[in-house]
Amino acid sequence: MKSKIWISLFLTILVLLSIWYWYNLTIWKNKKLEELLKQEYTTDELNSSEWVEKANERLEVLKKKISLKWLITKADMYFENLEYTNALNEYLKVYEQVPNDREINLKIGNIYYDLFKFDEAYKYYSNIKNYQNLDKSKAVLSLISWNYSWSWSYEEIAKEIDTLWLSKEDNFYYKNSMTCIEDFSKCRLNFEQYFEKNQTWTWEINESQKNIENIRNAFINYKNFQIDDLTYKAALVTWAFYQNWSYFISFETSKNILKENSNYKPILKIAAKSAYELWLYKESKDYLIEYNKIESDDAEASYFLARVYEKLNEKLLSVIHYNKALKIWYNDVNDIRRRLIFIYYALNDTNKMLETFKELIDSKDKNLTINDYNLAVYYHILNDDLENALKYSDLWKAKYSESELFYWYTWWIMLQNENIDEIKLKIVENNINKALEINDKSPMIVMVKWIYELKKENYDEAFIYFKKAISLDRNKEYSETTKYFLDKIPKK
Repeated sequence: MKSKIWISLFLTILVLLSIWYWYNLTIWKNKKLEELLKQEYTTDELNSSEWVEKANERLEVLKKKISLKWLITKADMYFENLEYTNALNEYLKVYEQVPNDREINLKIGNIYYDLFKFDEAYKYYSNIKNYQNLDKSKAVLSLISWNYSWSWSYEEIAKEIDTLWLSKEDNFYYKNSMTCIEDFSKCRLNFEQYFEKNQTWTWEINESQKNIENIRNAFINYKNFQIDDLTYKAALVTWAFYQNWSYFISFETSKNILKENSNYKPILKIAAKSAYELWLYKESKDYLIEYNKIESDDAEASYFLARVYEKLNEKLLSVIHYNKALKIWYNDVNDIRRRLIFIYYALNDTNKMLETFKELIDSKDKNLTINDYNLAVYYHILNDDLENALKYSDLWKAKYSESELFYWYTWWIMLQNENIDEIKLKIVENNINKALEINDKSPMIVMVKWIYELKKENYDEAFIYFKKAISLDRNKEYSETTKYFLDKIPKK
């Protein structure tokens, strides 16, 4: 009888716990939905009659989105690490499930925008024109920049701009900017009349007024220089377009100016930079070559031409112009060294790569990063320059004492010696213990631990750490090294 009572009591408690669990889970889901609603919709939208009518539909979208949270998290991780292609693939999988989700449309649009695929960017931006988080300047720039062939007329583009509900300043700015491409005189007159009617003090400028204010400053600068030269005025306005990230406009207006004056050096530079930002690398190269014919000792132009050749996969020409930029005192020397290192690696020029690493590290620049030292140590190890590898590892270990990376490199380098003595083995042991304190879940740290035990002929301990290293190395990054040292364990 007592056992039946206990079973009954147990089942009652189990039912109550289940009810409690599902009740709290429902509350959590409802809170999560409420948070998402507040993130994606304005207060006015949530209180509108339209919202009430479509509430169930939108809630279903958000419920689906919650069920896809791990896929979204994966996509977000790729995006944060600038792995745009992988991020895009994951976001598109989510989009297939929730095509009406505004946040997903925004993220896909932003990736396409960063990839300068403006037609695709605007396709997704146009789905969320009323979304409070949409950067409308990106939307309108995508709309304008995608029309290289002007498949849409000015009137069609202007009409589409109106659907984005821009601020008064931005609406006028973008529409009149397109006028500048076809008729600069009309464009200039429109800007001047606008500025006469709309006086704005610089300390009152908000974010949406920056574009128009840069144009205003171009006209003020022209007036202050007191030069009666309309080409110069056009050049100042073109520079303002470039500053506003309106690269398509600055590119087209630059071309128009160069038709009148093909040797106009500042405009050749703006044309080249605008083309570069639009991924028009061949056009950018052509303008820079023309510029170099006029001004051969411009370090910035040589650096920029090297970047263009790099994009065009003309690596040897890129090296030539990076080195030229160094010779004529380009300011950021280590930026060039980093770029040269990757090019030499791609060209399999190991000596030049290691030589440039040495120049980079020996510069003792305060802006050197942990990644600079990491790569320097890694490639010196790969190329059997263990002396410099250990030197660089010890230098950076002193600065980044809480990073296990350089402790690992220290033992790895020292354990390459087949005849390592007890003193050095003690140094290795100290480094291993320090690294394991910081991170005992790293497969490479555990792997070196079992290699250390192998060197000490502690075969049972070595095998324990060997199995742990294998379990942590899920991607099989160290399988070859594992096999090499496993073969050294005596068979019982």
